[in-house]
Amino acid sequence: MKLHDSLDHAVADVSADLPALVSGSRRQGLSLRRRRRALASVGTATAVALVAVGAYALLPGSDGPDSTGTDVATQPHPTLSGEAAPITPAGVAVALEEAVAAVASGTSDRFQGDVSEGDAMAALLFHPLGSTDPAGQVMVNLQPLESVEGPPYRCEAFMTRCHVRKLSDGDTLRTYHDDGDSEFGAASKRAIAEVLSPRRDLRVVVFALNTNPWAGGEYQTEPVLAVPGLTEIATQPWWSLSTLPVEYVEAGHDLDLYQG
Repeated sequence: MKLHDSLDHAVADVSADLPALVSGSRRQGLSLRRRRRALASVGTATAVALVAVGAYALLPGSDGPDSTGTDVATQPHPTLSGEAAPITPAGVAVALEEAVAAVASGTSDRFQGDVSEGDAMAALLFHPLGSTDPAGQVMVNLQPLESVEGPPYRCEAFMTRCHVRKLSDGDTLRTYHDDGDSEFGAASKRAIAEVLSPRRDLRVVVFALNTNPWAGGEYQTEPVLAVPGLTEIATQPWWSLSTLPVEYVEAGHDLDLYQG
């Protein structure tokens, strides 16, 4: 199966149908600040470097500098203990939220997550700080490496502004754009960062869009995250199909996933 087909298959139920993948509804009044305090209680106030790579990621100004900072206020990120816990849908959503907050300023909502059939994924809507445009969707998808052809991993015809490089740990990083998605319209823009890791038998795909399934054809000028930020998220060493840092799993206990 070609990579493009594999990605289409991987996210076939993501977008307007993604809510069907997740269970529960988002608890009214649950704020990002509350979860940040829960996370901060586990570790120190030292910032965690979080990295993102995705198969369908659109970032604003992919050719320019990425925004940096945290969302809401300057809430510190905890130092992760190094302990792991079994992966959960809400845990993946919290991990994605923290990763996004580490590389871009804004707010997140409509958290979704799913762990099933050997894959895991999470999605959220991200509102860049100061923007009055609709939020863009950000998603992470964790898959077995067999879901993609290769190696060697190369740019494919549909990938624009594509770059492939080998990382020092042996993983491969592939970043690219795939605009004009049929699901989101000709004006849609998608930036993608993808990590292919033979040593972990893992494919990590992180994407950002300039729109979302609920936006009704409205768009940001660019995706809500840029390739450098997506790359930071995707290259985190703790992404796994079976476990996550215990801090994210425990914080997920306070998060009821959105279903709409």
